This record gives sequence, structure tokens and C-alpha cells, in this order.
Amino acid sequence: MPLYEFTCRKCSHQFEELLSLAEMKDSKVKCPACGSPRIDKGFSSFATAATGPAGGGAGGCGQGGFT
Repeated sequence: MPLYEFTCRKCSHQFEELLSLAEMKDSKVKCPACGSPRIDKGFSSFATAATGPAGGGAGGCGQGGFT
């Protein structure tokens, strides 16, 4: 799910929201500081969730595994 960065044009507050692409199209995001709908949006990154054995922090570059 994309993580969007927003900047309020009214009060210059910067904030982030996790929104699916469909939610972004339908959503009327407002500034949490002043409530203004006048915001500029950017794109930050994707949020991911891991499940199963790999989600426990095991593995990764240089952290055991293959011999």
C-alpha cells in the first residue's frame, strides 16, 4: 500500500497517510492540524507487512542462512 506524503498549503504542516490507489482517488484528505483540504501530495514509498517465519526478523544480508 502506498505511503503518501502531504503538505498543507494553508499551514505548511507535513503529514503521511497510508492509502490504497482506490482510496487515494476517492479520498478527500484533509490536514490533521488545521482541517484544510488544500494539500499538495507526494509519493513516499510502499508499506509492507511480513507474515510467517521470515517476518520475525530472521535472515537478511549477512545474517546466517546458507552455508
